[in-house]
Amino acid sequence: MKFLLSSLTLLLFISCNGQKNKSVETKEPKVYTDADIVTSSLIDKNGTLWFGTSTEGLYKYEDGKFTNFNEKNGLCSNQIWSIFEDNKEIIWLTTNKGLCKYDGKTFTQISLPYIETSSEWYKNIYPTVNPNQANSIIQDRKGIFWIGTSGGGAYKYDGKTFKNILADKGRRYEDSLHHNVIQNIIQDKNGNIWFASMSNGGITRFDGETFKDFNNNGLSDNMVRYLYQDKKGNIWIGTNGNRNGGLDKFDGNTFTNFNEENGLCSNNIAVILQSSDGKIWLGSDREATCYYKNGEFTSVEELSGISIRTIIEDQQGNIWFGGRKGNLWKYDGQKLTDLTQMKNY
Repeated sequence: MKFLLSSLTLLLFISCNGQKNKSVETKEPKVYTDADIVTSSLIDKNGTLWFGTSTEGLYKYEDGKFTNFNEKNGLCSNQIWSIFEDNKEIIWLTTNKGLCKYDGKTFTQISLPYIETSSEWYKNIYPTVNPNQANSIIQDRKGIFWIGTSGGGAYKYDGKTFKNILADKGRRYEDSLHHNVIQNIIQDKNGNIWFASMSNGGITRFDGETFKDFNNNGLSDNMVRYLYQDKKGNIWIGTNGNRNGGLDKFDGNTFTNFNEENGLCSNNIAVILQSSDGKIWLGSDREATCYYKNGEFTSVEELSGISIRTIIEDQQGNIWFGGRKGNLWKYDGQKLTDLTQMKNY
């Protein structure tokens, strides 16, 4: 009997210890709001994925694991709007505090020159907008950086000196100022720099010597959110979707307009990506996602009701979608996997 009790006690002890070793800490799901946005994404030269957010800082995805960087561990700002890798493999972030660069060890903040573009009217109408916020960034073939702002036009930056450009483009508002918002910048295959204006400035192309404006001469909407060049060299333009706006394609000579009347999933296009299989993926801030192939638009019904702000393809051919309410999804060509909460573990 004593042997039986001793054996039972030992069994219980081993069992309890086993349970302790196998115990896993559980977390309550994070409650996200529309203000919590996965705003941007990047696949770097090593194949690592990066995701910028509006409230949670920066995420790195590598070997199936997320790593979070925020202000508590050195990030310049938790509010990130775009991500870019330069020719020295340094990661650049555009934030509400200007630029932030990461060399793999340290985050360094670079403030944009302050330009007074506000007015009493502007402060009353757009009290939360910081005109000197950095929205977008690229580096051209010569190593020059081009930065778009949230109301002060754009900057040319050689690593030492900033030069302000395009500040007087677009609509002149009730306070007689322009407040030019440069939402997106790209460089095409010929080396031209293209700027997208959300403040009724349309798009502007810089060929290295002169700036050329495209506004009412073919664009469906002069409030432009996103620019993308496909493999054939066409420039795709995502607009805010006002008036007759939607998605435009520019072949170098003429514009072709697409909208909901001919199958587009939403006239508001916030992001564009061509995947390796040739599909043109389109994400909308008005809760719709689709792709364009062989002259037809196909909606992604599983993402219906989700505002999408960034799309990227990884080295394995998976398509990643990020958007409002912290949403992050991965599509392997067969099924969509929701990774929204996985970022927090």
